[in-house]
Amino acid sequence: MLRSVARIVAAGSVAAALAACGGSSGSTTGPTPVFTSVAVAPASATVSVGATLTMTALAKDQNGAVISTPAATWSSSDETKATVDPATGVVSGVANGTPTITASITDGSVTHEGSQQVSVTTPTATATVTATTGQAFSPPGVTIARASGTGTVTWTFQSLAHTVTWDTQPGGATEADIDPTQNAQVSRDFTVAGHYTYHCSIHPGMHGTVDVQ
Repeated sequence: MLRSVARIVAAGSVAAALAACGGSSGSTTGPTPVFTSVAVAPASATVSVGATLTMTALAKDQNGAVISTPAATWSSSDETKATVDPATGVVSGVANGTPTITASITDGSVTHEGSQQVSVTTPTATATVTATTGQAFSPPGVTIARASGTGTVTWTFQSLAHTVTWDTQPGGATEADIDPTQNAQVSRDFTVAGHYTYHCSIHPGMHGTVDVQ
């Protein structure tokens, strides 16, 4: 009788140990991912009239994790303000307004949509960028129109010195690069349309863009 009790206790101890270590004859997995929502980015997007912006759509499961699904189909709530390529999500600004851009994803028999408003604005002939003590160009990108053939960007340098060093020499820009500057404002004029990128040669990670229309 005592030997029987001992065997039962021993068997219980082994079972408890296996459970504690995760050992069992089968494996335990989490719940199956279920396509639940679509997240569209960027939020608070802005595009100029005549310019483009690429939006992205991510399918997510019930836990908010990104999952693989077929590609999204895109649409605009007002094509008089902005159009969008239905396959790529590239938005083109048409006229001032705030249309809603929607991404629709169908996976099997399930369809979900996500959307973001896009602000479409008409660029002006001038823009201002602050080169901050936090080592950033703010805003990182500006768009200007060449009113009467010329557009102007003014950089406001705070107390930490920065440069504006062009990755590609801008066409028609006067005195393109800006040498190390602090506590001052420096302007550059642009007469040739294009997309121009620049950086601070002192602080890695500081990048900016100027789009000239």
